[in-house]
Amino acid sequence: MADPSPRPPAMTVRGLLPSSTGRALRATAPAIVVVSLLYAAQAGLTAVSPLMLQRIIDGAGPGASTSDIVIPGLLAAAAALAGAAVGVAVQQMTVSTGQRFQERLRVLMLGKLTRLPSSAVGSAPSGAMLSRITNDTAQAQSFVSSVLPQSFGLVVHLGVLVGVMWTRSYVITLSVLGLALLLVLPTEKVSRRLNTVTDRMLDAMSDFSGTVVERVGVTGHLFSRTAADIASDQRRAERTAAEVSRSYTRMITVNSIFSSSLSLIGALGTVVILVVGGYYVIEGRMTVGALAALAALAPQLYEPLLGASGMRTGLATSWAALSRVHEFLELDEEWYEQPRVPADILIGGALIVRDVDYRVPSQTGEATLLHSVNLTARSGEIVAVVGPSGSGKSTLLSLIAGANRPTGGRITFGGISPADTGTATWNGIVQLCPQDAFFRSGTLLENFELVRPGIDEARVEELCERVGLDLSQLGECSGTSTMLGEHGMRISGGERARLAIARMLALDPCVLLFDEPTAALDDESSDRLIAILNDLRRDHCIVLTTHDARLVPAIDRSYRMEDGRLTPMRSLRSSRFLRSPRPPRSPALAGAEGRPS
Repeated sequence: MADPSPRPPAMTVRGLLPSSTGRALRATAPAIVVVSLLYAAQAGLTAVSPLMLQRIIDGAGPGASTSDIVIPGLLAAAAALAGAAVGVAVQQMTVSTGQRFQERLRVLMLGKLTRLPSSAVGSAPSGAMLSRITNDTAQAQSFVSSVLPQSFGLVVHLGVLVGVMWTRSYVITLSVLGLALLLVLPTEKVSRRLNTVTDRMLDAMSDFSGTVVERVGVTGHLFSRTAADIASDQRRAERTAAEVSRSYTRMITVNSIFSSSLSLIGALGTVVILVVGGYYVIEGRMTVGALAALAALAPQLYEPLLGASGMRTGLATSWAALSRVHEFLELDEEWYEQPRVPADILIGGALIVRDVDYRVPSQTGEATLLHSVNLTARSGEIVAVVGPSGSGKSTLLSLIAGANRPTGGRITFGGISPADTGTATWNGIVQLCPQDAFFRSGTLLENFELVRPGIDEARVEELCERVGLDLSQLGECSGTSTMLGEHGMRISGGERARLAIARMLALDPCVLLFDEPTAALDDESSDRLIAILNDLRRDHCIVLTTHDARLVPAIDRSYRMEDGRLTPMRSLRSSRFLRSPRPPRSPALAGAEGRPS
């Protein structure tokens, strides 16, 4: 996937409507219509008070009765109360409509994220991906919650006010409209400038946030480990923080100019009404009440006129965000669903990788990561893939797991492939345990429910027992209610490794894939894990990558991966890619590795 940060090409209404984004938009259409009608009603009610003011002033002459004043006053009060009630209803509906639309978009985007190839997700900057799901959806929701209904409300509001003012004095109405339009034009430029500097500030803030996201790892510690790294991060943080400050200052300055122009419009408009209207009153061509009504209506006329200028900016911003969301939701997927394969087909199956190629886009065109890879692993076997870092071992595991689709060749188990089963079913056949398994900040049971919704506690306890986890000794000793902490940091590395295997087994897979299973474990934890692998091989097919010589006795067959090419090996014992664990240099150092697993 391309970097989400650049602006996407312009999106057309015709291209939007049939998409998933368009369907989410159409689902909110009834609420948008209701909100628009409420805006129109609110616009009509705002004109009542100035008209009642005219009746009171014109009716307050000699011979006027109390009702000539009380009734218009009561009507004005009723209109004000009704307007306030409509305003509350508008506020509630706009918020709820926008939130529902934003929720739909975020659910769609998160679902899309699970169906994208892992290579595409991994190539996108974390900050940009997060911004797409959070900031862009927040901007897009304003399109349905405010931009569309407010645009309709502004048109109705302008129509009502111009109509009422025209009946009092078309000359004053045209004069005020002309003045407003003359001042709106430069205000429009100011508004666009304000939008530009605001976008720059938001981009700078996104860059600053991206710096933090990129440099903070799953453990909550900074990735920077060298003085050069720390200094580089410091300079980048200072640059982005300074840009945020400069952009914010420019935004405040431009916003002040914008606000001053609005005040100027109102002041000049009032002067025009008082001078021209006063002249008409003296000439007997207008009543004092009509002049008062015009003076009260004029500010209401400026508001929608100036609001239309800002609405243009809001429309551009929200439409651009909606376009970016649409672009994300239209990305090509690798998740595909087919009818579930009967379980008896998989009995006694073997994992076969035949002539698999894998190519990815690069700056020079395409890069081939795997070249005609062949591998066989049968039930009851532990098959190892060794080789230098970056040779393609993890890439091969991701293809077998169905996270990515090979560009050539075929991967099957029991004669069936991911294209036959669908990705969801294939994930129940083949499971991958990465070096750093993901754990949610919640209970142990909740983390099992991530892969197996509705799993009961007895099954979780059974799976944990199989991998040698004593829940009475785990973490806070709360059994399946044990809080694992963020990324499982409340339990030891060895416990996390075994817990990850137990969670894999919850799906009853046939093939187990391990990427460097003992890489971050001490000797004791590694011995326990190797014993677990030997136990699992009885009813599973196991494929793993490793640099750990301790695994050699457990391995049945092995392959060497170099430069994306896989070749069988006769023996692992003399492999230059394996290394024995180094003993601790001192007891103190050994004790510093953390609590036992």
